[in-house]
Amino acid sequence: MTSLTSAPPAGRTSPDRRPRSRLRFWRSPAGQPRWARPALLGIAALAALLYTWNITSSGFAPYYSVAARSMSVSWEAFLFTSLDPSATLTLDKIGGFLWPQALSARIFGFHDWALTLPQCVMGVISVLVMYRLVRRWQGPAAGLLAAGLLTVTPVAASMFGHAMLDGAVTLCLVLAADAYQRAVRSARLRSLLLCGLWIGLGFQAKMMEAWVIVPALFVGYLVAAPVRLRRRLGQLALAGALMFTVSLSWVALMTFTPERDRPYVDGSTGNSAAAMVFGYNGFNRLHAGLIDGAAPAAGAARTSPQPGGTDAPGPSADGPGASDP
Repeated sequence: MTSLTSAPPAGRTSPDRRPRSRLRFWRSPAGQPRWARPALLGIAALAALLYTWNITSSGFAPYYSVAARSMSVSWEAFLFTSLDPSATLTLDKIGGFLWPQALSARIFGFHDWALTLPQCVMGVISVLVMYRLVRRWQGPAAGLLAAGLLTVTPVAASMFGHAMLDGAVTLCLVLAADAYQRAVRSARLRSLLLCGLWIGLGFQAKMMEAWVIVPALFVGYLVAAPVRLRRRLGQLALAGALMFTVSLSWVALMTFTPERDRPYVDGSTGNSAAAMVFGYNGFNRLHAGLIDGAAPAAGAARTSPQPGGTDAPGPSADGPGASDP
């Protein structure tokens, strides 16, 4: 005996198979007020407007723009963050903050707006992550308030609206705090490792300043993570190992590469990346009169190509017009 089953009429779709629109990103996720996502998108749009307001006249940062130009035309200079395309002299600090700028200049050409664009993007991402971080803690209203305050803070608009190194380290530390919050609430090793990764990348942007938050995060996780003490210590050890590995990767590259195959380390007297990072840019700055170590080869920086493409003398790291470290 054969049973006949009638097929549904053509053109009609089962309710559970109804296609979902991909253009509903402005709608709040389930469990959040309907106004939360539109308000967040409005704040993000305001941040993008503020940070890009003068992008076409943001200007070139003395010293750093020379390195960004060299890094945009030479992969060797890109790797070693060198002032010149021939990779004979590095910056007087780790130049990880210039990697996004150099890539942007390589894609769009060497313009002031091309160097500033990555910082603008970092600023908008920082605003969005700040919202998520605070919303998880105190709800959508508090998250929107935090994102809005970050957006309209004058120093943030200046920092993300110019080709400065502070934008990169700020984004990395905000992302680290976001990952840490997830880790301390759930005791997930993956989130804690992600926190260590972001801090390590922040070190590539502004060296030891990225480590300032580490003691507070360590104590907070040790006290509040919802797992046994032994497991907390093990997770912290793994995250710390990853953080130090990423943080010191450039220093290790410079240390273990033969001197004849890499540029001279500016900001050091012995061609030492570790001395430049932890001495010249680190502990020496805590004591007046101890900031020495400008390399004898630093004169090369004064004859490096300028943004206009000439070989006119340019400012050194410690000369007039140099950006703050």
